[in-house]
Amino acid sequence: MSFCKSIGAAVVALCLSAGSAIAASYDFAFSFENVLHDSIGQGGTVTGFVRGLTEGTGAATSVEVASNTAGFGIGEYVGSPYNNSWTVTGGVLTAFSFGAHGGWNAAPDVTDSTLFFESTDNALTTGPRAGLRNAPLTVTTGFPGIGADDINLTFVPVDVVPDTPQVPLPATLPLALAGLAGFGLLRRRAA
Repeated sequence: MSFCKSIGAAVVALCLSAGSAIAASYDFAFSFENVLHDSIGQGGTVTGFVRGLTEGTGAATSVEVASNTAGFGIGEYVGSPYNNSWTVTGGVLTAFSFGAHGGWNAAPDVTDSTLFFESTDNALTTGPRAGLRNAPLTVTTGFPGIGADDINLTFVPVDVVPDTPQVPLPATLPLALAGLAGFGLLRRRAA
């Protein structure tokens, strides 16, 4: 009888999980002017991707710099970030706090540069900001007189994977239970 109970439990678990939905996954392309590092000759325009976000607040599965006109810091940064918090509301990125020191990463992630994104103000710079520095353990997160308009940080949604709709399986459970009942009757008759 334990075989029938095991099969029954497996069938019930499968039927109950089959109709569940998977949360939408959001990816965003970003772009910013690296003006926080102009004074040390590391300015330029930086572009890349934030991947694997879901509705609500959570960690990105990938933050990648795809290009930098200054020529450094290209690659993946999620290896060992000191901050990795992103909030998506209604498919829009509304808050973020991310920082990764390259010195904390291991190859193949970027190990010689530091990247940060911050949506809250600090004492030196107001508004959303970002920066990339060609140094494994330091980054400038604000500078007097530089604001969000100078940094021009943008996030554009790309490759949104929609929720998988719930598919009702009304006949599956009753059919599985009827089959198990049949096995039980056959077993009783054989005994």
